[in-house]
Amino acid sequence: MDSVSGDPLFFLSQKALERRKEQDVRIDSTDYPVSKTYKKEITNLGVQIVTESRWFNTVVVQCPDSAEIDKVENLDFVDSVKFVWRGQSYSNSNEIRPRLSSPDCSSDTLRESLFGASAHQFALHNAQNMLTAGFRGKGIDIAVIDAGFTNIDVIPPFVHSFVSGYKNFVPDGHIFSASDHGTKVVSTMALNVPHKVMGSAPQASYLLLRSEDEESEFPVEEDYWVAAVEYADSLGVKLVNTSLGYNRFDDSTLNYTHKELTGKRSLISRAADTAFDKGILVVGSAGNEGNKAWEKITMPADSKKMLTIGAIGTDSTIVSFSSRGPTADGRIKPDLVSVGRSTLTIGQNGIIGYTNGTSFSSPFLAGLIGSLWSVNPQLNRNELIEIVRSSAHQFHSPDSIFGYGIPDFKIAYDRVLKTLKQETEKATAELMNVSITDDGKLMVELNEPEYQTYSYSVRILDEKGDILINKDFETSDFTYNLSAQQKKENVEFFIVVQSPFKQNTLRLKI
Repeated sequence: MDSVSGDPLFFLSQKALERRKEQDVRIDSTDYPVSKTYKKEITNLGVQIVTESRWFNTVVVQCPDSAEIDKVENLDFVDSVKFVWRGQSYSNSNEIRPRLSSPDCSSDTLRESLFGASAHQFALHNAQNMLTAGFRGKGIDIAVIDAGFTNIDVIPPFVHSFVSGYKNFVPDGHIFSASDHGTKVVSTMALNVPHKVMGSAPQASYLLLRSEDEESEFPVEEDYWVAAVEYADSLGVKLVNTSLGYNRFDDSTLNYTHKELTGKRSLISRAADTAFDKGILVVGSAGNEGNKAWEKITMPADSKKMLTIGAIGTDSTIVSFSSRGPTADGRIKPDLVSVGRSTLTIGQNGIIGYTNGTSFSSPFLAGLIGSLWSVNPQLNRNELIEIVRSSAHQFHSPDSIFGYGIPDFKIAYDRVLKTLKQETEKATAELMNVSITDDGKLMVELNEPEYQTYSYSVRILDEKGDILINKDFETSDFTYNLSAQQKKENVEFFIVVQSPFKQNTLRLKI
């Protein structure tokens, strides 16, 4: 470990440690950074370290003369050297960009629905009840690893979205001007303009990470991706969306082949698996090669543990460009499908529009999974995946086009609610104490509130998960008079208390 303290808090946040404990993951040698001594010996040879990986114990170096690499390769601790990039550095200016005007959806039909223009996308997955009941990703940290997020910081509809941080892992270019691909990706999840447009996890927290260099295509971008996902891991992120894929490079000698779609060949696919092993649920696009010569999924869509998402329209038909499976070793891919034809997005101009690609089916579904996870954040990622997958329409007869099919979030929502421990008479969670009064009323009391009382809200749901009441706290406690009819029709109720940053759900048998 070379002078690195054995205390994991030196390289992992408290939230990362809590996620590991929650997901039953142990800290091991791959969690420790690359040796400082090794890095010093490498840089003493006159090369520059561009990025590194603690999971794979690697560094990427840059030098003007490739002959210098021979010296690096001859170091005793260097196992091997691989060429991953060649080209000229470039610079992307970060000009001052004006704040854009708010978009408008003038259709009265759109305004009739809470979900606005995105209503059909939610209907495809039968997800309306879950979000209407208030499960919109609260308390779930989602990292988006992409090519850039142009103007996302100045587009008005994103003002209500919570961005916890951002970081650029590409040496050149600026995260907010390099590409708006990530802007569109995030918009499918994070937007929250009721009756106009809603993302699939509008109350989640987003970490924006740039790993893709759109000026060239080389395997070094996989190294950038690894650095990004390791950073997300260190901050305790629970869910990652990646709408990137690799199969062809500017240097054709580096291209992948169909035989290498095993999940073991590419660095990015192995990293996606490692991320899962660290407690992160990774969701990624299948690729847009279905109607091209390649046809198959791209890396890291062949990952053994990543959820790979293909594209359909809201009419449930497959889109021709959606990449096909199976993997070279015979596994079902894609895993699931979601809307990737005319997916509602907002790009760098701040205008609501429709975009095609598995790049957008993946995050929309990732957001729905995040919202589902917010029902029971302690749920193990393996169980969550099984619940989502088993709700899909082709679960019993998967194929290499739809995978297991279209997840039904009404089914999945009901199943996750039932994973909550059933309490009787009295129950306590981080944010609340719940009890039944002597006269049969339901009492909800705030448990040591950190913020002003009006910052908290309470929701009461029936046993189907449908909302009965949603109310902000006026005092530190709230009493709800269950009607005789409600008691007759329901064996149990769900009580949800939400703070500015957290959400607790209790399942109480009456």
